[in-house]
Amino acid sequence: MKGFVMNEKYLNLLRENYPSRTHLVDELIGLNAKLYLPKGTEYFFSDLHGEAKAFIHLLRSAAGNIRDKTKQYFGDTLIKKDQDDLASLIYNPERELVRLKEENIVDDDWYTINIHRLVNLFRFVSTKYPKDTVKEKFPTNYKEIIDELLYTNDSEFNKKLYYEKIIENIIKYKAADDFIIVLSSLIQRISVDSLHIVGDIYDRGPEPHIIMDELISFPNVDIQWGNHDLAWMGAVSGNKALIAACLCNAFSYNNFDFIEEGYGINLRPLYEFSMKTYRDDPCERFMPKIFEENIYDKVNKDVAAKMYKAMSVIRFKLDSLLLERNPDFNMDDRNSLKHINFDDMTYKGAKLLDTNFPTIDPKNPSKLTYEEEFIIDILQKEFSKNLLLNRHIKFMYTNGSMYKKSNGSLLFHGCIPMDSDGNFQEVKINGKSYKGKAMLDIFDKLARDAYFSNDSKKKEFAQDICWYLVCGKKSPIFGKSQYSYFENLLVDDKNLKYEKMNAYYDLNKKEEICDKILDEFDLKCERRRIINGHVPVRVKEGKKPVRANGKLYVIDGGISKPYQKKTGIAGYTLMYNSHHVALAEHVSYSHIRDNMGAYTPKIYETEKLIPRMLIKDTDEGEKIRARIEVLKELLEVIDKGKNISNKINS
Repeated sequence: MKGFVMNEKYLNLLRENYPSRTHLVDELIGLNAKLYLPKGTEYFFSDLHGEAKAFIHLLRSAAGNIRDKTKQYFGDTLIKKDQDDLASLIYNPERELVRLKEENIVDDDWYTINIHRLVNLFRFVSTKYPKDTVKEKFPTNYKEIIDELLYTNDSEFNKKLYYEKIIENIIKYKAADDFIIVLSSLIQRISVDSLHIVGDIYDRGPEPHIIMDELISFPNVDIQWGNHDLAWMGAVSGNKALIAACLCNAFSYNNFDFIEEGYGINLRPLYEFSMKTYRDDPCERFMPKIFEENIYDKVNKDVAAKMYKAMSVIRFKLDSLLLERNPDFNMDDRNSLKHINFDDMTYKGAKLLDTNFPTIDPKNPSKLTYEEEFIIDILQKEFSKNLLLNRHIKFMYTNGSMYKKSNGSLLFHGCIPMDSDGNFQEVKINGKSYKGKAMLDIFDKLARDAYFSNDSKKKEFAQDICWYLVCGKKSPIFGKSQYSYFENLLVDDKNLKYEKMNAYYDLNKKEEICDKILDEFDLKCERRRIINGHVPVRVKEGKKPVRANGKLYVIDGGISKPYQKKTGIAGYTLMYNSHHVALAEHVSYSHIRDNMGAYTPKIYETEKLIPRMLIKDTDEGEKIRARIEVLKELLEVIDKGKNISNKINS
C-alpha cells in the first residue's frame, strides 16, 4: 500500500495534464498511431569551416530534396523553368522577391499563383507527418491562416470561395511578401526533420557567425564538437593561447570581416603594435591565403602578414607557458620556442626561414613583453564579454557534445584514439586513466567546466584541456601526432612537419573495428553506423566516403574552399530517411549560385531500408513507447479508482 501512495503522488502530476479519462485515451490513441508513421529525414553535415553561403543553400534546399519534391508534385503541370523558379523562391524568398520586382514580374496574379503553389507543395511535403508535428513548426504570425489553407481542400466546392478569399485578402492587405517568406521557411523546415553538424563550424571560411545564426534559428539541431569549434569555445571561456590560435587562423585566411564586423572584436591595439614592431619586416612567411576578399575590412596583405606574425609570436609564447604548467600533457616536443637554438637560429636542427623576432628574449623565450601582455589581456576581455560570440558559444554548448547516438548512428568528429593493435588508447587526467567512451565523456565534462565552472582553478585547467583537445596527441577530435603550425610557417623540413594520423584512421576500414567501437558506445541495434568528419575524402584520388562494409561514413567532402582541390568535390550531405541512407555529392557554390533552382546533387543510395523505417523503429519511437506505458498505468489507476468509488457508492 505504501508503494501505491508514492505512485499516486507521481500520477497526480500526470492528472494535471489529463483531467479526464477521455483526454488520456485520446493521447494514447494518437501516440500509438504515431508509431506507424514514416521516420523523419535526418541530415548530416561536417566541416563547414565558415562557408555560410554554400551551407545555407544546401540546408534550405534540403540538399536538392525540395527540388525533387517540386518535380514530383508539379512534374505534369509545370514546365521545368517554372519548377526551377519556384525552387529558387523557396530557397531564398527575400532575394528572389527583390529580383522579381526589379524585373516587374510581381503583380497580384503572380502572388495568387505562387501562394497557391507554395501551399500545395507544403501540404505535399508534410503529408508523412502528423498534424501536431507540422503545427509545431508554424510561426506565431499567420498561424491560423496557414492552418486553414493547409487543411482546407481548395478543390472542394463548398470551401473553394473561402480558400480563394483568404489568399485574396493576404494580397489585398500587403502581407503577400511576408506570407511567401513564412511559407518558404516552413517548406525548408518540414523537409529537414533533424540536422546534425559533425564538427568544425569555425575557421578557414569567412562567415561562421552567419552559420551560427542559421543554426540557432533551426528547430532541431545538434553539434558534435570539432577541434576548430573547441578552439573558439576555449577562447571565449578565457584561454589566452586559444584566443591567439583563433586569431592566427583567421589572419592566415585574411578573414578580418567576421572578426571585426561580424563579432565587433577590436583589433586596433594589435594593428598598431604590429605596424610598429614589424614595420620594416616583409613578413613573407606570414602572407595570408586569400580565397575571398573582405567586403568591410579591406586589410592590405602586407598589413595582414604583420598582424599574423605578431599574433603568432604571442601564440608561441602562450603555448609554451601552457605546456610548462601542464607537464602531464606529455607534449614538451610541441613547446616550439624551447627547441630553438638562438645562437645559430635553428629549430630541432633545421634552419629557421624567418629569424627576425624582436620581442623574443633568447634567455626567456616564453616571456611576453609588456605590450604583448597588454594586447592579449585586451583581447581576452573582447572575447569573454562579446554578447554575440557568447550567444553562439552558449548555443554550441547547449546543443553540442563530444558525440551523439541517433537512430543507430554514432556521431563524433574525429576518432576514438587507438593503438596499432586496435586497442583503445588511454589518456591520464588528474592521475586517472580514461579510454574509449569514458575518454569522450570526461572530455565533454571538462569542456563544459571551461565555460561554466565557478571554481577558478578547475576552470583554468578545463580551459587548458580545451587547448589539448584542439591539438593533443590523444585528442579524439584531433587525432594526429602533432599540429605543425610552427613548422609550416618557419622551417622547410618534411620530417619536422609530418603529422602522423592516429591508428584509428587506418583501422576504421575494418568492419570488426567499427563493431568494437559501436559496442563500446552501446549501440546494439541491427542497423548501425559511425559518422565522422575531420579528414577530407580525396574523391579525385578514388577514395570513398563509405567504408567497413557500410559501418563507417566519412562525410567531409570539402564544403570548405581550401579543401576542394584535394577532394575534387564541394562537400557531402548524408541523408537518412524512412526509405534509405544516401549521400549527396555537391559541386562548388559558385557553380550553383547562378541557377540555384535547377541544381540537384548526385545522390548515391548506400543503405536501402526494407521494410520502410517507421517511427516505432527509431529513438523517438522508444520514447513514445515509454510514454505510452506511463499513460497506460495512469489509465489503470483511474479505472481502479472508479471501480472502488462505484463499490463504495453501491
